Amino acid sequence: MNVKSTIWITLLYIINCAGLCAASPDIEFNQQNAIQRTVTLPTIPVGTFLITNYGAINSTTVDNTSAIQQAINACSTAGGGTVVIPAGTYLSGPLSMKNKVNLQISAGAVLKLLPYGSGNGTVAGTYPNSGTTNDYNDFIYGKNLNNIKISGTGTIEGQGSDWWTAYKANTSISRPCLIRFDGCSYVEITGITLQNAPNVHITIGKSGTNATISSVIIISPSTSPNTDGIDTWSPYVNILNCNIACGDDNIAMDSGSQYITVKNCTFGTGHGCSVGSYAANVGNIVVDSCSFSKTTSGIRLKTARDRGGVEQYFTYSNITMSGVTTPFYITSYYPKEPTSPGTDPAQAITSTTPTWQHINFQNITVTGSNSAGILWGLPEQSITDVVFDNVKISATTSMKAYYVKDLVFKNGSTITVNSGNALLTYSTNASGINQTTGKAISTGISENIASQVNCFPNPVKEGKLSITAPSNILSVTFLSLQGSKVKELICDTPVISTDLSDLPKGIYIVSLKLSDGNTSVQKVIIP
Repeated sequence: MNVKSTIWITLLYIINCAGLCAASPDIEFNQQNAIQRTVTLPTIPVGTFLITNYGAINSTTVDNTSAIQQAINACSTAGGGTVVIPAGTYLSGPLSMKNKVNLQISAGAVLKLLPYGSGNGTVAGTYPNSGTTNDYNDFIYGKNLNNIKISGTGTIEGQGSDWWTAYKANTSISRPCLIRFDGCSYVEITGITLQNAPNVHITIGKSGTNATISSVIIISPSTSPNTDGIDTWSPYVNILNCNIACGDDNIAMDSGSQYITVKNCTFGTGHGCSVGSYAANVGNIVVDSCSFSKTTSGIRLKTARDRGGVEQYFTYSNITMSGVTTPFYITSYYPKEPTSPGTDPAQAITSTTPTWQHINFQNITVTGSNSAGILWGLPEQSITDVVFDNVKISATTSMKAYYVKDLVFKNGSTITVNSGNALLTYSTNASGINQTTGKAISTGISENIASQVNCFPNPVKEGKLSITAPSNILSVTFLSLQGSKVKELICDTPVISTDLSDLPKGIYIVSLKLSDGNTSVQKVIIP
């Protein structure tokens, strides 16, 4: 990505944080979706290939692996098309996808994994190993493919119970994902139900791009180990209208996940809509119009000193949470934090040090939670620029904010707890909330937004910032996030350029007074 594109993307995010719309040729943008890149769907040729024409049998005992694979291969040889699994039950072992193939699991069809490979898969009628003891290939797999699809309203049944038992007895077992695509581009998974995966249900692996997962139902018990719903390791992924209840992260966006949109999803049991724990180069995440019920975490961003590096630009909006144990959980420690923030000494900052920054929570209602939230950065690297905008939290115990820089509560955001202080802080600067009562207080910064006002480039480049407005700009005031004035310009022109090299690096509020009587407020970053 070139420098110009990077600046545009950052500018759009910052403008949204202040409520001002802008546009870019290759980015869909509105108030609810701060950053949303267009994701391209696969192109699948016409033509159908029915698995029963290749010897597949509707049976609870017959192994159909060879027949289904023959249908996939024939489809690929013909230039692509749709491989149809009709109504019925079809047992199978590992399957390899091919370019331009749509595997359609029809209504009433159940594609079922062979039972756990007891005897390391050498027993007839069980899931075969990959040739190495306790190592098993993923069920539906593809690598370095283009234009692939899994569709239909049928079910993939993982028969995971025996796998979970075996794993609990021997954690060295490599259990298969139900669906895993590595290095694949233009991928779509839509309409199907996945249940009881031996391991993760869907993985969009490294080095791929442009994946869409829509209207998928994922179900596994809350006690099933590591049964994530959807894991991503690649950029440009849309996860839309899905319903996920599982035994681990409902969604986990890991290293390399950029421009991920999660929208209109329902989350039941599980560990939440997560980032990490491998979180290097994760960002430009949009989660919008989702609901959470009884997840252990709601919005969960997790990593550790050896797993992070450049995590930024996260927008979560229009969300409801009910009975979620910890609704907001951002941590630079994994798997657990120290006993208290003062017990862990600062360490040298490296390329893998977590850098959580620019996180916006907007229009969120939380009820019935145990903890109001945990925000826990590092002594050497704080979590930076966290905004709660019209967020209402009702919980039993306090929100903890340790090592957080520029924590802002605005537009009536509140924290209501049963006892104790609403917000506990350590090495944190917070504004907009009474930390004892959790009630909103004014930041002293006007938030009336005038249209057609732009600050660019943003982040500021080489100390130079230009501002344009639809009427003359009478004054420009630069404030800290706490409302302290750090610089002021008096002018009478619709376009100004200014040198900000005299200001320290950080995030500033730019407040403009215009000749037409309007005011405008937005954020800029001086890197």
